[in-house]
Amino acid sequence: HPGQFFSDRPPRVDASASMESIRAAGVLGCSFSAVGDLVAMSRGHVSGSESAAPRNQLARAQKLIDAGKLSVVTKPTDVMTGNTTTPKAVLAVEGGDCLQGDVGQLHAFYDLGVRSICLMHYTINEIGDIATENPKHNGLTHFGKRVVEKMQAMGMVVDVAHAHSLTLKDIAAISSRPIMDSHTSPAPVGNPSESTEKAIRRMRSWKEMEWVAKTGGVIGTWPLRYTQAGWQRESFADWAKEILQMKSRLGIEHVALGTDGGGMLPRMIVSYSDYRDLQKLAAAMEETGLSTEDIHAFMSGNFTRVFNACVA
Repeated sequence: HPGQFFSDRPPRVDASASMESIRAAGVLGCSFSAVGDLVAMSRGHVSGSESAAPRNQLARAQKLIDAGKLSVVTKPTDVMTGNTTTPKAVLAVEGGDCLQGDVGQLHAFYDLGVRSICLMHYTINEIGDIATENPKHNGLTHFGKRVVEKMQAMGMVVDVAHAHSLTLKDIAAISSRPIMDSHTSPAPVGNPSESTEKAIRRMRSWKEMEWVAKTGGVIGTWPLRYTQAGWQRESFADWAKEILQMKSRLGIEHVALGTDGGGMLPRMIVSYSDYRDLQKLAAAMEETGLSTEDIHAFMSGNFTRVFNACVA
């Protein structure tokens, strides 16, 4: 969520994905994700429909595009190369609530340049259940199945971040293209309890990550800092060791960077402030024994492969 463009007045400042840091870090491209359940999440502070709200958010990104500060990625030939003064944006929506139960809405968002939709966010919707609430649908709904099939036929990336395990399993089972879990990490040992903060309950078991990998997909890991159930994820070294373990168990081709920048993570890796600090992660990955090719795959290559396979 670069620059927290999803809101005029975000409830808390998160500068970890500022436009300044994008340019200063030499970021050539990243996701610009509108929030698809912003009306529900705002608890009355945002009016209108869940369909209109992300359109308003995307209009803010469009202003940056119109001003020449961004270019938009809509097809494989829009490769992640260029210059740091005009980084590239993959327009996305986090929360399929924006469809409001109408598969036809996919065309409207596609025409706005959206090429990825995270099917659910923090609200159980018509598509399926979320990881942070008790399941209501017990998996992907019939409407959700139609959405997944239509997105993959149209050339859009299906993002399963925030999906309940049962929903994720169903999505993976019917997918004809690679899927993406854009921002998560391996879960601590044991099942997080209902009292555990939402960020921890959003993490994935190895089985869940294997479902994503078997589609040819990718799991994006984020800079969340925590100590939970005997697990410590505090430093860049911890993050790098996690990536090495994921390489060993899943294959490096299924691991990627997914910062959730601007998404207001409760705590971040020590000394991680914004994208300029990703060089520290790259150094830690090298020290952990990951190769230059592994680092490139993690930082950009794997996402680009999945994006191209989906939108082609």
